[in-house]
Amino acid sequence: MYVTLVRKWMSLMLCLTALLYGNTFTVEPAEPAAEGAVRVVTFNLRCTGVGKTSVAYRAPRMAAQLQATDADSMGFQEANLRWMTYLQEQLTDYDYVGVARENGRNLGEFSPIFYKKDKYTLRDSGTFWLSKTPDKPGSKDWGSQNVRICTWAILENKENGKVYAHFNTHLDHISGTAREMQMQVLLEKIGEYAAGLPVVLTGDFNDDCASAMYQKATAVLHDARILAPVTEDKATFHNYGGMVLMDKIDFVFVSEGITPLVYHVIDDKVDGEYLSDHYGIYVDLTL
Repeated sequence: MYVTLVRKWMSLMLCLTALLYGNTFTVEPAEPAAEGAVRVVTFNLRCTGVGKTSVAYRAPRMAAQLQATDADSMGFQEANLRWMTYLQEQLTDYDYVGVARENGRNLGEFSPIFYKKDKYTLRDSGTFWLSKTPDKPGSKDWGSQNVRICTWAILENKENGKVYAHFNTHLDHISGTAREMQMQVLLEKIGEYAAGLPVVLTGDFNDDCASAMYQKATAVLHDARILAPVTEDKATFHNYGGMVLMDKIDFVFVSEGITPLVYHVIDDKVDGEYLSDHYGIYVDLTL
């Protein structure tokens, strides 16, 4: 009951703020995916801010941009309860899976996966913690400053029966050792929950291509940016345009059996404003 009231209050506040800031804007549709291709998105939404970086200001614009991608599945990071409330209301073509990291229910940030509900059947899903005790809500290890999680979904295309597993995560922002060990947990769990299936791993990994985390990931999976014949070499973290040295810390990794076709950094602005302190990414791929 309490959570329902909080959600209603958050929804009302977002609507009122949208009226204050205005919600008349234009978002250009993304290039359509090739016939038969699957489009996967990752986007760190940023859970705080004030004025034009506030969730209330950015949420309508972010939702419109996400709808314009027409993705099959989308993995988000920093999706607090406020974001979750708004996205569920606006992304009406999608269902989602995921729980919050602090208590396994609604406290703290989610790393949810939204998927097209009319196109896919959810075969299985879950959330685990990137710790020595992955089934224990709120657990953390290896000097990780924050609790970190991964949400996963196994999706079956209702029309052609093709299946893929989408894993989505957000690694620690302080400890390189923690990120490396969190990646190890991710790879072990991918092998446990999605053995033999095509796998896509999306997220904000808070580390670059020279890191031990990245080397561990790419010993098992492939960076879609490198494999896609149509690709871009762009940074993904920019701090609302304030970073002098930007870098690629958001990735889409894929397993054997997946062929990336297009890798695109979603660096569009809406009304001349950034949607987040990160850029999003979409990857078109075939299974």
